[in-house]
Amino acid sequence: MKILVLGAGAIGGYFGGRLVQAGADVTFLVRARRQAQLRERGLVVRSPHGDFTVPVQALLREDITAPADLLLLACKAYDLDAAIEAIAPAMGARTILVPLLNGLAHIDRLRTTFGPARVAGGSCGIPATLSPDGEVHQLGPLHRIVFGPLAGSADRTGARLEALLELFRRTPVSADMDAQMMRALWEKFVGLATLAAMTCLMRGTVGDILATDDGAALFDATFAACQAAARAEGFEPREAPMAVFRTMVSDRQSLLTASLARDLESGGPTEGAHVVGDMLKRVMAAGIEPGALRAAWCHLQVAERRRLSA
Repeated sequence: MKILVLGAGAIGGYFGGRLVQAGADVTFLVRARRQAQLRERGLVVRSPHGDFTVPVQALLREDITAPADLLLLACKAYDLDAAIEAIAPAMGARTILVPLLNGLAHIDRLRTTFGPARVAGGSCGIPATLSPDGEVHQLGPLHRIVFGPLAGSADRTGARLEALLELFRRTPVSADMDAQMMRALWEKFVGLATLAAMTCLMRGTVGDILATDDGAALFDATFAACQAAARAEGFEPREAPMAVFRTMVSDRQSLLTASLARDLESGGPTEGAHVVGDMLKRVMAAGIEPGALRAAWCHLQVAERRRLSA
């Protein structure tokens, strides 16, 4: 199975690198600067589960000569337009696309562009960053990936994803297939939108927010709004992932912030529209009280306006 990974940054580099370790036929689709780094040093990963360096194949868009069997899409939501253009030459009639983006808005976009039969669902969780010299740094032990077919996926999707799962099982990565993948995507979206809205709006960690008079109540109201939006769209969140999230945002010593909040603090572009803005739209369409979502989206829009005008 020929696997193409769009991006060799923190997400694509880590999970793609683990697949290379497992002996998979993996090629990375990258920009020229990243291609030069990979050719010079290989793919370098620093991880609590063991550092490794592997030589990898890295192509530019114009170098694509054949379709992939399976394509992992690992980009930021604000780069989705460019990513779609880049992967188009590799999207053959039988290619299965597994996006690893946050939120849900990209699913409809990809299904509209490439057809529902070729798009599966995917989600991952890993604290990681790409260093200036091109090393992937895993910042904590979590490294989970889950994927599964969606309504309308081609019959071959299950077999391709089973093969992908078998490859990941040769690595330290926690990998799973979920027969109810859209519900799994909603469950992550609920937790992420809550965490992003609160830590962006308050410009602080979970612990900072819980130390205030109304922080816990605002967390609860926002979490309830996001869960209600999932129910309104027919995806009742399962109790186990919701319990994990509740525990996460009730730790008064926590230094946790959403990656979106870290992007905001650094002054760069954010996935605010794809996560907080999209969740707010769904909440309001269902007539649900939005908690902190409305103020957080306003805050993110102001920050983006000031960033672009600077």
